[in-house]
Amino acid sequence: MLILISFNLKILKNFLFLFISCCSVYAQSINFDAKGLIYLQDSDFGSFSYSTKKIDKAGLDKIGAFMFPLVYEDTYINSEQIVSNSVIDNFKSIALKSDNRLCYVIESKGPLKKDEKDASFAGLPDGGYVSVIDISNLRNLKPDYRFPVALNPKAIALSKNNEYLAVASEGYNQELQIFELNEFGKPIRVIAKPSQMSNGAVSDVIWHPKEDFLVYIKQDTREIGLVKIVKDGPTQKIIRLEQIGSTIKLDGIPKTGLFTSNGKYFLVLDTHNPINAEAVNGQVFVIKFNLEDQGSHSLISKAYVEENPTAITINPEGNSVLVTNAKKSFEYPINERTTGKSSLSVLDLSSDGTLTNKTNLLLNGILPSGLSFDKTGKNFAVSFFQYLDFGKPSAGIDFYK
Repeated sequence: MLILISFNLKILKNFLFLFISCCSVYAQSINFDAKGLIYLQDSDFGSFSYSTKKIDKAGLDKIGAFMFPLVYEDTYINSEQIVSNSVIDNFKSIALKSDNRLCYVIESKGPLKKDEKDASFAGLPDGGYVSVIDISNLRNLKPDYRFPVALNPKAIALSKNNEYLAVASEGYNQELQIFELNEFGKPIRVIAKPSQMSNGAVSDVIWHPKEDFLVYIKQDTREIGLVKIVKDGPTQKIIRLEQIGSTIKLDGIPKTGLFTSNGKYFLVLDTHNPINAEAVNGQVFVIKFNLEDQGSHSLISKAYVEENPTAITINPEGNSVLVTNAKKSFEYPINERTTGKSSLSVLDLSSDGTLTNKTNLLLNGILPSGLSFDKTGKNFAVSFFQYLDFGKPSAGIDFYK
């Protein structure tokens, strides 16, 4: 089963960043400008879990890596290490330092007992740690240490200079934490959330790529807020966090967001309805934040994608947006509505913020879980939780020009 999360390659330089569970790679020539692929293997969840809301089995979670160009020899063994994670429906579970030496992995739910079966989502143990992994050698990953964060973290993000790690979680009054890191990447101080910020789980957190701001998303209340980073002049260390302006409320269900590389626009992926509800088309909203104190934020444009959107990315040039849609690719029990097909929406983003859906392409795979452009923007990858074929279920990653 495959769970994939991919991050903007312009930020991560030459890394394609993917979360997967049991990856199958087919022997063919693949052009993809990236150094490697890092994945998380969540042992507890499979494709049925989306419908049954229960685990498939309990086992050991792992982190692993492949290198490009992909090697097909039987003697090639990818490096894997045990790291607690719970990534189902979490799409920001890992953050990578720009020097490509360390990564941070959140434990959104705690580990289960090995003999535990049919545990429901509601009964899963709380998570509350970030694991730090040495990835300087992709052939030999090395877990280093872990440190506690607020309960049930949902998303993680590094600041543009790698000095601060933002963690979004469900923990009461700790829904947004900023960890100051030393030169070795270790946390040395925690900065509390803004005093003006109301309580309630935060589902995503995104740093502005150029200015000292970050954005948080509260999926439960359908809110998006802007936070200013206030620094001390001489030391340039964070003093406090301040919320700027009122939160933006959307009429759908905001899943995740990302800035254009120049920081001018913020794009929000709106699922509108969750998987297995009576689906309507999802949307992508384009927001322009006013970075001045108490400034009003503006909704510039929006465009529809297809049913049950799952992931979004922007090409390095900032003028093309891709969205994967699960549609009705999988339901359990299998019924006449299960198609085994998902889709890719291709959108244009103009310089004035206008977003236009150019086309929707059919994909052969269920529950697409992530996508990413390579460094050049000429190629992109889409991961699938599973292909709905006869025989042994398999997950995979499709590469496109």
